[in-house]
Amino acid sequence: MNKGQSLIELVVALGIFVIVGSALVFLIFNSYIIGRLASEITQANFLAEEGLEATRSIRDNNWTGLADGDHGLIIFGGTWQFSGTFETIDGKFTRVITVETLDPGRKKIISQVTWQFTEVRPKEIILVTYLTNWAGEAFPFVGQLHYRWRNDDGGE
Repeated sequence: MNKGQSLIELVVALGIFVIVGSALVFLIFNSYIIGRLASEITQANFLAEEGLEATRSIRDNNWTGLADGDHGLIIFGGTWQFSGTFETIDGKFTRVITVETLDPGRKKIISQVTWQFTEVRPKEIILVTYLTNWAGEAFPFVGQLHYRWRNDDGGE
């Protein structure tokens, strides 16, 4: 009876060890995956924000440079420019800037960054903003504002 009891105790102890060990391995692996996902989301969000800022820079240089459609970005001659229909960054992230005309003085800008986190988990970040032609004909009084000051007696 003593030998049988020792064998049962050994099997129970091994079972507990396997369960605890498996839980620890799972927790360590899961924390690594969560940390990697957080890092990649942060990087993708930065790339999407950079896409919006680059598009604002293109707008500031030349409103007509904001052609409708899907675009990638490059820096050429020290300024941002559209190039192609998308761009691949670090061999992992794909960024697409979509420009849509809402009316002659406004455009909708979508900055989308996609990547394959795991084989079965694609991820994406989408940021949207609206740009106006603040220096163009849509706002004819830019740079032409005139003020008149009145004296306390109501005269000019």
